[in-house]
Amino acid sequence: PERDGGRAEVPEARGQAARLTGFLRRLCLRGQAVAVNGIPHRRFYLRWPKRWEYACGLTHADGERARRVIDFGGGATLPAYYLAARGAEVMVLDIDADLVERSRRAAARFGWPLQASTLDLTSAELPAGTEADLVTSFCVIEHMSHAAHRAALRRLAAALVPGGRMALSFEYGEDAPGEGALRDAAAVAELVEHLGLRWRGGAGFEDDGQRFA
Repeated sequence: PERDGGRAEVPEARGQAARLTGFLRRLCLRGQAVAVNGIPHRRFYLRWPKRWEYACGLTHADGERARRVIDFGGGATLPAYYLAARGAEVMVLDIDADLVERSRRAAARFGWPLQASTLDLTSAELPAGTEADLVTSFCVIEHMSHAAHRAALRRLAAALVPGGRMALSFEYGEDAPGEGALRDAAAVAELVEHLGLRWRGGAGFEDDGQRFA
């Protein structure tokens, strides 16, 4: 979704996926661990559902042109590292202290403009004056209650500058795991309305019927 922004053509995510993969491999060759699903490890590749989740999210939200990014729940993950390596000021918020510390060490090692904090947005406000062009959160909200993720996402949406974007992925469907998974298209639409955002291009959410374990 986009806050107060105009229509935008969305290019294919293939190029973004290739750039993410190349960056991941360079990190691996330098011995840098990257977390997937909360597990940090040296990785030479990502399984394709995760790779395309990241690539489509960044493509749809014009991630590479963002200069101020807040990543919610993505401590030590590839998108946060990638955007920081491109020069974006990235704030990673994750309640996992180990992943936050790993993020800080990686930023110091590579000189990235990345900060990381265990600030819990389900119960605390962002620091005064915090603004972002882009908010990212990849498969995080299903791990918390609906009330908790609504509170956190509302604070993040309020931090977006005019034209700012939110790239949000989540477990979806009647059988999706996680207390906070969104079960149907109506639940997705209701969340976006709650956040005060609108869909980029106005197309809204469509369930294409595909499911991936």
